[in-house]
Amino acid sequence: MIRNLTINEWKLRKVYLSKIAKGEIYGPMVGKLSVDMPWLKYYSEKQIMAETPEMTIYEYIKKDVDNYPDITALEYFGKKITFQQLIEKIDDCAKSMIKNGIKSESIVTICMGNTPEAVIAFYALNKIGAVAHMIHPFSAEDEIKSFVIETNSQYIFTIDSSYNKFKNIQNEANIKEIVVISPKDSMPLLKKMAYTLFLEKSKVSLNDKSKTWNNFVQQGKDVSFVEDDKGTNKKDKVAVILRTGGTTGTPKGAMITNHNFNSMVDQFKQSEDNFSVGDKMLTIMPVFHGFGLCSSIHLPLSLGVTSVLIPKVDIKNFHKLFKKVKPNHLLGVPTLFQGIINNKKMKNIDMSCLKYAVSGGDMLKDQFEEKVNSFFATHNSKAKLCKGYGLAEAVAGVTFASKDYNAQSSIGIPMVNTNIKIVSIDTKEELTEGEVGEICVSGETVMKGYYNKPEETDRTIRENWLHTGDLGYYKDGQFYFSSRKGDMIVVSGINVYPIEIEKIIESHPAVSICAVIGVSHPYKMEIPKAYIVLKEGFVANDEIKQELKRLCEKKLNKYAIPYDFEILKELPQSLLGKVSHNRLKEELGRINNREKLSQDVTDEKSQSKVKMKFLA
Repeated sequence: MIRNLTINEWKLRKVYLSKIAKGEIYGPMVGKLSVDMPWLKYYSEKQIMAETPEMTIYEYIKKDVDNYPDITALEYFGKKITFQQLIEKIDDCAKSMIKNGIKSESIVTICMGNTPEAVIAFYALNKIGAVAHMIHPFSAEDEIKSFVIETNSQYIFTIDSSYNKFKNIQNEANIKEIVVISPKDSMPLLKKMAYTLFLEKSKVSLNDKSKTWNNFVQQGKDVSFVEDDKGTNKKDKVAVILRTGGTTGTPKGAMITNHNFNSMVDQFKQSEDNFSVGDKMLTIMPVFHGFGLCSSIHLPLSLGVTSVLIPKVDIKNFHKLFKKVKPNHLLGVPTLFQGIINNKKMKNIDMSCLKYAVSGGDMLKDQFEEKVNSFFATHNSKAKLCKGYGLAEAVAGVTFASKDYNAQSSIGIPMVNTNIKIVSIDTKEELTEGEVGEICVSGETVMKGYYNKPEETDRTIRENWLHTGDLGYYKDGQFYFSSRKGDMIVVSGINVYPIEIEKIIESHPAVSICAVIGVSHPYKMEIPKAYIVLKEGFVANDEIKQELKRLCEKKLNKYAIPYDFEILKELPQSLLGKVSHNRLKEELGRINNREKLSQDVTDEKSQSKVKMKFLA
């Protein structure tokens, strides 16, 4: 019934609920999180009633450029591009796209890291109404081929190191044109020369269907006018396709509309007020990821904040980067912050310039959060680490933890125009406070669907609720992440959440980081196994393993105690720098297969000996 209200009526109802949550008025409550929305007490009426303007992504960053035309929009290896120059470059690129046959509705692949060309191409495509299809440059050739064929992406913008992958599939995938970008294209002259001499591996060999970025942008010079995308339905028009494993792990393309993308930023801006025109943000998260493209590019550019593009972070020399840039804002995954606090060369670095830091993409552990905040404080920064939760299907932003809704280990509260409910994994019934279930999301950032996969879309979005496949619970209006549904360990029918075990193990002074996975067991179904990386100066031995076992016995229920503690030099990571539980499971599977094969060979030899003895 509530879902049939108009947008304005819905907002007024949320204002009413916020007053109930704050205790300002009394009213009926149904006891359902999705209806009562207790987190609204953290929002003002002004925040709740604010509306995201209906415009394209390009229009969203352009609307305020006249207020700061000479402020630096992008910085890349010291090369600075002002907001006015950026808009001009985007417009010129859009002209060249039209000249080369790219049309509104075309799906165009961008396969690049954090370069100015990636940003320019993304906004230029949006300006002409085309769709940007974002691919990781490290993707395998066969994977790229399947993505390109699936989306019928006939135009490609790629970094030179990935060019041959596209060249090899050009005919099979019906690719008309490949525009090749070098990391040095936007570098200052001296950096460009140094890159050519020392870092450039080899120049790519272009064919008749390929051209350099510089040649491409020159082709639009004689186009006197480029029509902005004047479609009547800008709000719901697909603007971006983000690659994701989705809730099932199989590769899919999440279709993100103009409104999805702009809403993510607009809701964030309603919650945060510590950005100022001329601030600097270190853009480390990659543009092919929603967190990087939206939060680290679109957000700062819409606020007049400089995005300092870092194609690849060198954590060993992060102290030099920080000292040179003096960033005000830093967004990254937990492994980035771990690398920072473990870097001994950061010891004497003054971080007073840093006023805002956000960790996303993976979950934080309690002790780690405390360590980061303590590190900031001892280095003169007033920043407190903010956290968030999201997924590509909702433009990478669903909840946010900051200010007085930043409880330790929480993922915060839903964005102002976002709604969440926790449902039973089995019955799908809505659960109450403290009960762990699947996180379901509804709101303005939820994708239009998976590209060309209607059945997958229908399985994931049901009755306007995005079923995330993630498990969590809520308390006092704030949310807590438990695990991915696939990471949950079931011991004799009891649900065990790896993150809870990892928190305990990481509280040990010798442990740097830990990952826990489930291992098959003949009658318990699964049992936990812990993989550990020790801090520098500690040596792996049985004594440390015994200490960890005793710690777990003291802090955990018996069924949650890992049966084994394996110490590694490092944990496998995903392409985004997150600890990969899946890769640990895959490696364990390979080990088990090798052991099984070895046993089979041994058994076969034994049987052969028996046969020979019998024949003798």
